[in-house]
Amino acid sequence: MEEKQLSLFKLVKFKNKADTEMPANVSLEKNQLWCPYCSNKVIFKRDKRLGVKKCPICNITIHDYWVKKVNHLV
Repeated sequence: MEEKQLSLFKLVKFKNKADTEMPANVSLEKNQLWCPYCSNKVIFKRDKRLGVKKCPICNITIHDYWVKKVNHLV
C-alpha cells in the first residue's frame, strides 16, 4: 500500500472567486495586505527567483488585479 505525504496546502480551502472587498472588521498592521484569494491578512514575501512579491499561502503575486483593487494599490 502506497502512503501519500500530507500537505498543509491541501487542507486550505482556496476560493474560485476572489474577494472584491476587504471585510469591514479586518484591520491591517504594518506591511500586511489582504489576500483576496485565501482570505487572510498576510505579508507578501519577495520570490527571489521571480523577483515579485507573492502571498506565502496561495502564491498569488502582488501584480494581480484583485490584490491591487482590494488593497487600494491601483
